[in-house]
Amino acid sequence: MRPQTPCDRAGDLLVVSCHIYTSKGSSSKLTFYASYLPMKHNSANIRTPLAIANWKMAMTVAESQAFLRDFIPLAGDLLGRVDVILCPPATALHPLHRALEAAHPPAPRISLGAQDLSESAEIARTGQISASLLVEAGCRWVMLGHWEVRRHLGDDDATVNRKVHRALEAGLNLLLLVGPGAGESLPLGAALANQLSRVLDGCDAVQVSRMAFIFEPETSIGQELPADPDMVAEGCRLIRRWLGGAYGDRNAESVRILYGGSVAPDYAADLLANPDVDGLGASRQGRDPASFTKIIRLVDQVKYP
Repeated sequence: MRPQTPCDRAGDLLVVSCHIYTSKGSSSKLTFYASYLPMKHNSANIRTPLAIANWKMAMTVAESQAFLRDFIPLAGDLLGRVDVILCPPATALHPLHRALEAAHPPAPRISLGAQDLSESAEIARTGQISASLLVEAGCRWVMLGHWEVRRHLGDDDATVNRKVHRALEAGLNLLLLVGPGAGESLPLGAALANQLSRVLDGCDAVQVSRMAFIFEPETSIGQELPADPDMVAEGCRLIRRWLGGAYGDRNAESVRILYGGSVAPDYAADLLANPDVDGLGASRQGRDPASFTKIIRLVDQVKYP
C-alpha cells in the first residue's frame, strides 16, 4: 500500500527505514513516514504548478498514444517546471503507462490519473474499477467528485468520501473536485465548507498532503467561457482558508489548488493571476497537444515570472 523507497513525486509518501543495534547485537527496525510536499524549484514556500488534462470518453488508445508522442517534444523543458497529469479513459491507462516508461526523452513529471473509481474494494462490482486495479495499471492519481459523475452516476458527498478512503488505502494521490452546484443557494464560502467537511471526513493532514484540489463550479462545465477570474480566485482562496482551519496553515500552504471548467489558452493567464491558483485543468483543450502545451506554457509564465 505504501511505496518502500523514497519518492520523487509531489504528494507521494516518503518512507525511511533504519535498524537500531544494541550492544548485545540485537536490532529493531524502525520505519518513519513523511509526506513529500509539492514545492517549487529553489523555494521551500511556493508550490510547483500543475496542469491536468481530463479526456473524459473522447480518446481511443491509438489517439491517446499519438497525443503523447506529439505532446512530449512540444512541451519540452516545460515538463521540468510544471507537473502534468493526464486522465485518459480507463482503456488507455495501461498503454499510456507503458508508453511513458519507454519515452525518449524520459518524461518523469507526467503522471497518469484515473477519472473515477469504485467506492468498494469487493470484487463483485460488475462494470466498476477498483483502486488497486488502477494502481496496477500505472495510475498515481485519481479524480474524485467531478460534477459529471455526480450528475450521471448519482454520487453525493458521502459517496465521494468513501471513494477518497479507498483511494488513499491503495496508495493513490487524489485530484479532489469541489465547487458549488448549479442550484446552490448558500454563499460560496459556506457551500465549500460544507462540501469539504463531508468529502474529507476522516482524513488527516498527511492524507490531505497527498491531494490536489480543483475548484470547479457545476455551471462552468461545458461552456464557451470559464468562470469569472474573480470567482475563481475567491473559490481557491476559500478552499485554502478552510484547509488551514481544519489542518493547519502550513499544510494548507503546501497543497495545490487549481481551477477547472472550460479552460482555454485565451483565458488561462487571467485565471492564474491569483497566487492561490496553482494551475489549471482542461478537458477539450487538454486533448490537443498544441493547445494543452499553450496552457502549460502560460502556467509556467504566470507562476515563474
